[in-house]
Amino acid sequence: MLLIILALVLGLLTGLIPGLHPNTLTSVLLSLDIDSPDLPFMIIAMFAVHSIIAYIPSIFLGIPDSTVVLSVLPGHRMAMKGEGLKALTVMVVSAIFAVILCITLFPISQALYPLVFPAIQPYLLHILLIASAVLILKSRNPLGALLIFVLAGAVGKQSFSLGLPDPFLPLFTGMFAMAAIFTYSNAKLPKQKLPKRIDLSIIKFAALGVFLGWFADLLPGISSPAQVAAFASILIPFAGAAYLATIASIGVSESVFAFSTASTIDKARIGAIAEASSITPIQDALLPYLSVFIIGVVFACILVYFFRQKLGEISKINFTLMNTMLAIYLTLIVFLIDALPGLMLFFVATALGYLCIRMNVERTILMGAIIVPTLLLLF
Repeated sequence: MLLIILALVLGLLTGLIPGLHPNTLTSVLLSLDIDSPDLPFMIIAMFAVHSIIAYIPSIFLGIPDSTVVLSVLPGHRMAMKGEGLKALTVMVVSAIFAVILCITLFPISQALYPLVFPAIQPYLLHILLIASAVLILKSRNPLGALLIFVLAGAVGKQSFSLGLPDPFLPLFTGMFAMAAIFTYSNAKLPKQKLPKRIDLSIIKFAALGVFLGWFADLLPGISSPAQVAAFASILIPFAGAAYLATIASIGVSESVFAFSTASTIDKARIGAIAEASSITPIQDALLPYLSVFIIGVVFACILVYFFRQKLGEISKINFTLMNTMLAIYLTLIVFLIDALPGLMLFFVATALGYLCIRMNVERTILMGAIIVPTLLLLF
């Protein structure tokens, strides 16, 4: 039990400190040869807490986590208008709703995955090609979007071939966080207002996110919540709170249903689940694993709710100084984790993100960095 409590604390740290990923700490834990039946539950608990706490730097600092990278776009924009606490509340409420709905649908998912998975695999390449084409054509600048998509794909392909410990860190922090820092004009984050109430219409987007999360676990290589949300934006004009609700729900539901795919079709879409299952097979501990994950998510949501006013005090910080400190920190953490090759990738990704903004292309197109390599793998 003490180890699981420690895992909850570690999840808080990985969520709050950009560049510190739960996969990194999982590797450390496994290297320590901890002889305890609680070890796989530690891994699940840490990942669960991280998946919620990562919303905080994404919204207030504009620093993306690989699982919720697109939440940076509407989330940080809302923070720049003094609505960061509203954005955070929307994501937490959506995550809780998604957990409840996923629990209800979990038995159905276990029956459906073995039937649907074999049927959809032969058409995965066609689905991805069509979705990518529509994503580009629906852009307000299709030619620019095509250029950015191809360039992002080339950068992404290169990043995955470098053998970096964490290729997503320089890739996403460069394209989204650093590129945005270079275009900020405000010297200070506005005062963050506590929302008086949340429009319950976001629930329908959270419900949609649950369906998309379920579907995402059928698609190897494109199951990132960010990718799924990018493609979903083709069909539904997400904006602001609706988009955040969908992304949060996709992230949580994809994780919950990954327990189902791992136990039925032997496909663990989440690294933490795969690592835990390698210690204690998921078929032998499905209910305990799922219970620990849900407890971790609820714990993190409750913590965010009670400390939301403290989070709002970030507006007192001089944002010009904060941006300078963030730029230095991100550069250092990329160098420390991914060394010189990661730093070079970071600079290239920053330039690409900056070009995307200047060309007035939607930054969802930058997800070509992980879509194009997936297409190449499927060919």
